[in-house]
Amino acid sequence: MIEHYEAIRRMIAIFGQLLDDKRLAPWGELFALDATFAVWGRVYVGRDEIVREIGGMQAPTPGKHVVLQPVIDLLDGEHARAWTDLTALATMADGSITNATIGRYHDDLERGADGRWRFARRVLVMGGESLPVGVAASPEH
Repeated sequence: MIEHYEAIRRMIAIFGQLLDDKRLAPWGELFALDATFAVWGRVYVGRDEIVREIGGMQAPTPGKHVVLQPVIDLLDGEHARAWTDLTALATMADGSITNATIGRYHDDLERGADGRWRFARRVLVMGGESLPVGVAASPEH
């Protein structure tokens, strides 16, 4: 069971690293084929759309997704939920770094037939936004 938690932590950490490096092919492999990703009031459906649309949002200047320790609930050997706080840093035209946004990822995860954990549903709730209907709040303990 410990190996499931570690695999999920690694996937969550590598998500930002791959995205920041614009390595979109391996980044896309973190999603189930029929995954959804909701952010900024839009829902992207399927791995290809997620890669095209979310990958296309990345600024040409260097950025950095900084995630904190995720809270992971293993539901069974094939399904889990995770909540991860993040901040995204952006490089401005003058070279300075600014905080672009803060938020929390609300994830439904599944383990594929190949044994890899992937995002089945990822919802990014930005700081100040209300929790969308049907999205699980982080656990109380």
